[in-house]
Amino acid sequence: MVDVFDREKRSDVMSRIRSSGTRIELRLYEMVRALLGGRWRIDQNDRALPGAPDVVVPSLRLVILADGCFYHCCPKHGRVPDSNRAYWEPKLAGNVRRDRAHRRALRALGFSVWRFWEHDLEYRGLARTYAVLERRLAKRVLESRGATGG
Repeated sequence: MVDVFDREKRSDVMSRIRSSGTRIELRLYEMVRALLGGRWRIDQNDRALPGAPDVVVPSLRLVILADGCFYHCCPKHGRVPDSNRAYWEPKLAGNVRRDRAHRRALRALGFSVWRFWEHDLEYRGLARTYAVLERRLAKRVLESRGATGG
């Protein structure tokens, strides 16, 4: 399929896509904040960590990622655009390699890495994702209390 925009308009549209502070990242952060409450430090886009993860709970050694379906090649929704494949194929493959390297580096630093896709944080998937987060965070908090004895 041919792009509906000319080169200049497409460039303008793409330049407006943010790399952090996106709607899905904020939604994930708000869900984690609601589930953990105010007694836990929760950081956003910590640039001191590999890949500047979307949500970090340092005391739980936990990183939670909100990955967009297009740029991170979601197995359910990710696809290479038909136009300009010579650009998009290596670009998206590079994103996948970089994501994998960041997750490995975070695990090497002792963090658990949880990943949610954009579609998990959209309206249809919100209730299910909230329930998954609630269950996993509760388990993580209990494990951390058992490790510290309190």
